[in-house]
Amino acid sequence: MKKTIFRQFLLYMILFAVILSVTSWLVIEFFFDNYYYLQQEKLLATHIEEIADEYEETGIQGIQPLIDEYYLDHGMSVHYLDVASNVIYGTESQGAGKQGLQATIIKSTIGKVFISYTGSANNPKEWLTYVINTDDSNFVMGRISYTSMDSVVGLVQQFFLYFGLALIIIFLIFAYVFSKSMSKPLKALNKIAEKMGHLDFSLKYEGNRKDEIGRLGITLNEITDKLENTISQLQGELSKERTLDKMRNQFTAQVSHELQTPLSVIKGYSEALADRIYSSEETAGVYDILLTEAGKISNMVDDLLDLSQMDSGAYIVRKEDFNLVQLLTKLFNRHKNLPSEKQYDMQLTINCPDNYMYSGDAVRLEQAFRNVLANAIKHVSKEGIVRLDLTENAGAVAVSIYNSGEAIPSEELTRIFDSYYQGSKNMGGTGLGLAITSHIIELHSGSIKAENREDGVLFSIFLP
Repeated sequence: MKKTIFRQFLLYMILFAVILSVTSWLVIEFFFDNYYYLQQEKLLATHIEEIADEYEETGIQGIQPLIDEYYLDHGMSVHYLDVASNVIYGTESQGAGKQGLQATIIKSTIGKVFISYTGSANNPKEWLTYVINTDDSNFVMGRISYTSMDSVVGLVQQFFLYFGLALIIIFLIFAYVFSKSMSKPLKALNKIAEKMGHLDFSLKYEGNRKDEIGRLGITLNEITDKLENTISQLQGELSKERTLDKMRNQFTAQVSHELQTPLSVIKGYSEALADRIYSSEETAGVYDILLTEAGKISNMVDDLLDLSQMDSGAYIVRKEDFNLVQLLTKLFNRHKNLPSEKQYDMQLTINCPDNYMYSGDAVRLEQAFRNVLANAIKHVSKEGIVRLDLTENAGAVAVSIYNSGEAIPSEELTRIFDSYYQGSKNMGGTGLGLAITSHIIELHSGSIKAENREDGVLFSIFLP
């Protein structure tokens, strides 16, 4: 049989009721009857002595009310007899005439309770009897029916028997109601726990109990919420880690390709130079090509070094005052005349004093601005525009770089600053520039965001 709280509690209650009933019966059988008889003996002796004392003080008239009272209250038969066993006053003799009373007195032990008999041999009656002498040598005799006392004991035993049976039934009902009130919420909590074991957190405890079960349900709900949130976070982190691994793999392949291209160019031209294929006039142009490709490799190595420092937490900024207007102007001039087939136009707008000083790492900030500007030049539309703006307002600096051209897909706007990320319209590069830029701006307690405009893309950098 499957163990349940109801069955166990019911069994305990039945055992308790049976033990209580059996104990009560044993007490009545072996203790109560003796106790009851002793109490009746004391009651009989005490009342008879009271009657004798009252007789000594008030005479026969004084004891008549007491005799009647004890007869009515306790069923006690009391007789006041002279020395010849003639009844002077008393209750009904209950089948004992003068000769019977006289025989009882003759056989009695004065001043001690004893058992006397009346009736026939076939139908004897037992009496608890007590006889005492008065000062005038008369007798006061009291009797209580032993048969009536046995009936009382039997009645009490019967009462406790029925009481025990009723108690068992009451316990059964109580056990059923109580265990149901306990087992129903516990079953619900167990079902919730089973669901939790299968990572299903859809079930919640909805009871309103204020006892331990209610508090257990509330605690289980809290644990469920925490586990659900933790697992959700772990799944999110795992998804991010998988995405990052995928991006790292793509990045490795892209870097290999990006490095392979300039290395192939350098190798090819170097072999040509070694074979003296080019004339002295052409050699100068070849050297320019070699320097350009070497510069590409150097930039990629610098980006990889910066990324390594960012991941290790060793990437730091060294702040000092510098002229921000001069920095942006030099950067603008350096890129303004770069040769390009797109024939785009570049514009610079300065909305702050020419001597505006900013406290930060000039080298790192120039790197950040250069990365964004290079990105804008890479994606500008043919015969489009690249615009660089600097604005100072209430101690804050805003640098915006705009380029006309195709918009960035909305789902990529928040990811273009992630390490290794390369958009769907990747046009070469390692995908590290904007990630490094974002990190530099954050180290200056600033922020950077990208947003699509009607005819292009705007990058906004805010520095406190």
